[in-house]
Amino acid sequence: MTRPSVQLLAKIGTRKGVALLAGFIALQSTSSFADDPPPVPVTAIKASVETIDRVINGIGTVAPLQSVNVRPRIDGQVTEISFTEGQLVEKGSVLLKLDDRELVSALTSAQAKRAQDQAQLNSARTDAQRYAALAEKGVASASTLEQKTASSEQYAAAVQYDDAQIKNAETQLSFATVIAPISGRTGFKQVDVGSLISASSTDGIVTITQMDPIAVSFVAPGDRFGEIREALKQGIAEVQLVSTDGSHILAKGKLTTMDNAVDASNGSIHLRATFDNKDGALWPGLPVATTLTVEQRNGVVVPDKALARGRDGLYAYVVGQDGKVQKKSVKTAYVTNARALVTDGIGEGDQVVMDGQSRIGDGDKVQVTPWTGSPTGELAEKANP
Repeated sequence: MTRPSVQLLAKIGTRKGVALLAGFIALQSTSSFADDPPPVPVTAIKASVETIDRVINGIGTVAPLQSVNVRPRIDGQVTEISFTEGQLVEKGSVLLKLDDRELVSALTSAQAKRAQDQAQLNSARTDAQRYAALAEKGVASASTLEQKTASSEQYAAAVQYDDAQIKNAETQLSFATVIAPISGRTGFKQVDVGSLISASSTDGIVTITQMDPIAVSFVAPGDRFGEIREALKQGIAEVQLVSTDGSHILAKGKLTTMDNAVDASNGSIHLRATFDNKDGALWPGLPVATTLTVEQRNGVVVPDKALARGRDGLYAYVVGQDGKVQKKSVKTAYVTNARALVTDGIGEGDQVVMDGQSRIGDGDKVQVTPWTGSPTGELAEKANP
């Protein structure tokens, strides 16, 4: 049986038939190219080598390192208040003064008594020395000398007692001036000028709270205490504080204390970190979100959005030089802030598909647009409050 193209050549001649046959073949070739699917539009990002932290997230509460309820050491009437509520005071600064007239009088009396006893001591010593000289000449008896010596020692003891009384009076007088035991911010005052206050009262004068540095108490899973302890040893146990709404970073500090036991009731371990607070961003009692760094590693990092999970584990699509994607199995060490540390499957500089994964398969040709988004959950440090 003769093929149609041969029959056509036989009818119209060899030269014209060859030309027509060539056009027919070209038409078939163009038709086959038209049947190839167009490249699938995707976005992609280049994998980069970075240092990424492994972290433990939690919730904590700002707590002062020191908070002192200032109370008087003696009873008395308030004559002067030298601070205002909410004021930042320095350690040793005067907070309040009490009526000290009785205390000044007691000190003056003690000093006068000492002067009296000192004069008697001087006279007794002079007599003892004179009778000692007479006793050597046989003029004075030994018993008289002993009496004079004992009298001198008695007055010396009296002077020592007077010195103790003076120190006590000076101490009591110093208590009439109440000073700040620590540096910090004052709270609401509990007394006013003219108030009678007592050393036995539990209300106190004012509470002073240390503001800088300041601490944050938080908890972590107890089964991770080994990682936390190792991070403390290596000096990498940094803590970042974020507002509870995740809008901005409040402060960065260091983990300083790990409790000596895991709480058996809930399986957590209590931790405390300290922070510089010169700007006053942290306030006692403020709830915060905590991010504790327990490990730092360098490696290939990609947004975890680029990774998908299949029956055999994680995988990603990597764009080749020919514009076709290759499906690669991926292994990761950990994910922090929606960024994954890749240990196998993706190399530095690989173009990894971000958007459009559901529309492609292994070997498909793609049209790549650079990815410009941010990973879900990523916190920009420069975000406005």
